[in-house]
Amino acid sequence: MSNLIQYIIQEDPEEERRRQEERDKGSILMSNKSSENKPEQAYKYSPNNLLENDFSSKSTEPKPTNLLLAGLKDKQDPNGTTPTKSSSSGLGLGSANPPSPSTQLAETNPPSHNASQMSSSSTNSSAEDLMSRMTPVLYQMEEPKNHIYIDTTWNKTSGIGANVNDWNTFKNINWKINGKSASEAEKRTAFDVYQKEIDTGLQNKDINGNVIKNNKKADAYKNYSQLRLNNEEMDKLLKQHLQEDIKYLQTEFENFDSFPPELQNVLLDIKFNTGNVSAKKWPKLRKAIADKNLFGDEGILKNVHRKDVDLKRNKWSEQQIRNIKSW
Repeated sequence: MSNLIQYIIQEDPEEERRRQEERDKGSILMSNKSSENKPEQAYKYSPNNLLENDFSSKSTEPKPTNLLLAGLKDKQDPNGTTPTKSSSSGLGLGSANPPSPSTQLAETNPPSHNASQMSSSSTNSSAEDLMSRMTPVLYQMEEPKNHIYIDTTWNKTSGIGANVNDWNTFKNINWKINGKSASEAEKRTAFDVYQKEIDTGLQNKDINGNVIKNNKKADAYKNYSQLRLNNEEMDKLLKQHLQEDIKYLQTEFENFDSFPPELQNVLLDIKFNTGNVSAKKWPKLRKAIADKNLFGDEGILKNVHRKDVDLKRNKWSEQQIRNIKSW
C-alpha cells in the first residue's frame, strides 16, 4: 500500500522535462526583451563595399597614404612572365632614387598602372611627369661624373651624359675649380686640352673609313682639367637634355603624349642614350609602335634591345614594356 501511494504522488519525469523547457523559453524571452531596450547599432551603406558596417569603434589597421601604392599587385604579361613587385623607391622610375639599373631599377619606377588605369593615366602623362620618372633612373644608369670626359663617339661630356662639345655650350656652364667659379680663360684652356685629343682620335679610322670609337674610360680623363660640376649645375644640364629629347619625341611621334608611360620611358632612354629614334635607324620598332604591337613576334618587346648597351639597361627596357597592360 505504501509503495502504491509513493508511486501516485511521484512526479512524472516527462512532465518535469516539459516544465524545464518552458522555464528555458521564459529565460530566452526575458533576454530578448532586455536586448530590445539597447540602442540599435547603425548600418552604413557604401557602394564600394556592400558589407561595410560603421560601428562606433574605428579600425586600427593603418591605411595606405598613397592610393597607387595601395593597389600594387604582381603583374603578368601575356607570355606568362611575372615581374616582381615594385619596391617603394622609385624609378621607378620613378620614383625618386631607384637602385642600380638592373631589373630592380625597372621595378622602382612609379607604380605601374593596371588595365583600368592605363587609358586615363597615359593620356594625362605630361613632359613633366616623364622627366620626374626618368631623372632618378638616368642618375643610376649613367653613373654621373662631375668632371669632363670624352665619350665613345669623341664628344666632350660631363654630368649625366650631358654633351658639352661645342664652345658656346661649354663656356656658359658654371664650372667650378676648388669650389670657385672658373673664369672664361680657365674654361678655354680646359676646352682646348680635350679638343686636341678629340682631333687626334677622329683621325683614327678602320679599313672602311669609319672613325674608330674611343675606348678610354671616363675616369681616365679625371685629371685632364680641374673643372668640376656641382650638383645644381648637373641637375640643370640633365633637365635641359631631357627637355630637348622630349620635344624631339613629341615631334617624331604624333601621339607620343598618349603612349603608355612605360613606352615613353623606354623611348626617352633610347633617345638620351643612343640618339634619334628615326624610322631609318629603328624600322622594326617604329612599325611595332605604329601597329601597337606589344608582345607579338615583331612586337615592341623584341625590338627595344640596343647594341653597345649593357645588359642591365636592355633588361630594364624589356621589363618596362612587359609592365604595359593595355594600350
